Amino acid sequence: MEDAPANICCFHAQQAVEKYLKAYLIGKNIVFPKTHDLELLVKLSICINPLFNDILAKALSLSNYAIVPRYPDLLDDLTVEDAKQAYQNAVTIKEFVLKYFFQ
Repeated sequence: MEDAPANICCFHAQQAVEKYLKAYLIGKNIVFPKTHDLELLVKLSICINPLFNDILAKALSLSNYAIVPRYPDLLDDLTVEDAKQAYQNAVTIKEFVLKYFFQ
């Protein structure tokens, strides 16, 4: 939809990636601190599988979207195109994590 709440869509894309990365780390018995930091989560995953370096840039592009619920005015200028890109990045990361989850 063209009038979709882009900031909320971007927030949920970040949250989905955060959960997939945390599930991967838990599945590999890696302890991590309570965090929303996608860079940290990817870097911990890289320690297990260096191929996770391939998704670092996409994860970083989603990082700022974790602050939406606390500071919504900071991201009021997000567009539907931003939301589409965030969604695509989240789907790409999801598929990547699932590909390596059981290896």
